[in-house]
Amino acid sequence: MKLSELRIGIIHSLIGKNDGVSIVIDQTVEAMSEHLDINIGNFFFLAAHSSPRFNAQTNDVFWHKSEAHKHILNNFNNPDTEGLDELIHENALYAKKVIQEWVDENDIDLIIAHNTSHPYNFVTAVGLGYYIEELRAEGIIWPKLMVWWHDSYFERSIFATPNEVIQKYLKYLPGVTYVNSIAFINKQQIELGKRLFEQHNSSKLEKFFKLRTTVVPNTCEIPWEWEHLNPDSEELLCPPQDNYNDSFLKDIGLEKQVKSKGFSVDDTVILLQHTRVVPRKKIELAIDLAFKLDKKFTKNGKRKCIALIISGHSGDEQNQYLNNLYLYYTELCKKNTDSNVVLIFGENNILSHRDIIVDKKFYCFAEIPSIVAAHGGIGTYFSDVEGFGNNLLEMISFAVPAVINKYDIYKDEIEKFGFDLPSIETGEPVSDELVDAAYMLLTNIPYRNKVVKHNLKVLKENLDHKIIAEKLEPIIKSMYMREL
Repeated sequence: MKLSELRIGIIHSLIGKNDGVSIVIDQTVEAMSEHLDINIGNFFFLAAHSSPRFNAQTNDVFWHKSEAHKHILNNFNNPDTEGLDELIHENALYAKKVIQEWVDENDIDLIIAHNTSHPYNFVTAVGLGYYIEELRAEGIIWPKLMVWWHDSYFERSIFATPNEVIQKYLKYLPGVTYVNSIAFINKQQIELGKRLFEQHNSSKLEKFFKLRTTVVPNTCEIPWEWEHLNPDSEELLCPPQDNYNDSFLKDIGLEKQVKSKGFSVDDTVILLQHTRVVPRKKIELAIDLAFKLDKKFTKNGKRKCIALIISGHSGDEQNQYLNNLYLYYTELCKKNTDSNVVLIFGENNILSHRDIIVDKKFYCFAEIPSIVAAHGGIGTYFSDVEGFGNNLLEMISFAVPAVINKYDIYKDEIEKFGFDLPSIETGEPVSDELVDAAYMLLTNIPYRNKVVKHNLKVLKENLDHKIIAEKLEPIIKSMYMREL
């Protein structure tokens, strides 16, 4: 079979939204379409929720925040398993039925299932497992199945002690007894995958990992003309703006908040936390940085208001974290009564696309770094755990210099490329050196421009979308042309 003729079905809880997996899905479709010549009409999507798009089907059984999934997650380690087995089995049977009908209706040749190694997609993983397991038992080898391992129960301590019912179903997360290939997002996950294979499918371990697995890093295109720009200029290097986003700072409440402190937007320094609101993002460190920068500007006679904008949504993992951040910010305000720091969560005005609903304007998540770059802001990225670093690359691609924590995957797989990103080590507080580096990026435009252009060059040379196609092509060919 020609790769260009493949009909590809993609499964995930969300399609076309702001989460990292949705972003990777769209990047993958773009890369396979452009570099493997697969027609865009040959991609089919199955999810709980999807932004408007061609060939997308939705069903609530795949919703990772459904009552069934909440019950599974809340009782993952609970020794009291009453009713749990029946709940999983019944929901998985329904998911299997939906998947089977979707495959048949669309003549799908290859299923790419995202994050079925993670308990947040438990029902999806088991339902898909039931479906493929049944086909293989009947000697049917079509469609092929690739799973995309973004995260897993192996990588989260809260899933370390599954009860006996959960253990019964873990063979389907992501289903190593029947998957045809696995795409990992970092090298560390390969060892976790091998450990899983040793439990369920050790006879094919060596060949499978040689021929049917690959590491596909997060990648990012640079969607604006930047290469001709002069970094020595006194003008900010940033993407062109359009008038739709002119009202963003007003609509998220920034203008009102800074005005209440006696400032204008022009007197405001913007820090962008371009991530979801989950504990592993360590947003409290970004708040610390904001207060320290406030003192730095005041000490240097440049009184400014410091605004920390969080662009991603909350509630995915621990709802309490949003409240904790508000409390943390409030306590720092009490301790620093003369501070001029504002904290803004933009999720109520940000979607995966531009929209106007009942006179309320919504802004596109992917465009927020561009807006911040035009205002001379910087990014914060203090995560202690990341699969790779999608949102970090997005900020870089839109000319937002960032300060970071050197999380493990960054040190192992990104640092070697040579990005210029002032940093701290995991477990360290925000240092004076980091504050000084952030201050330089915010006040010295020629210096900032050089950093921005350097990072754009590094991104273009090392993490372009073409890499996705180059990584996927050999393992897809192996699935259809070579038996293990």
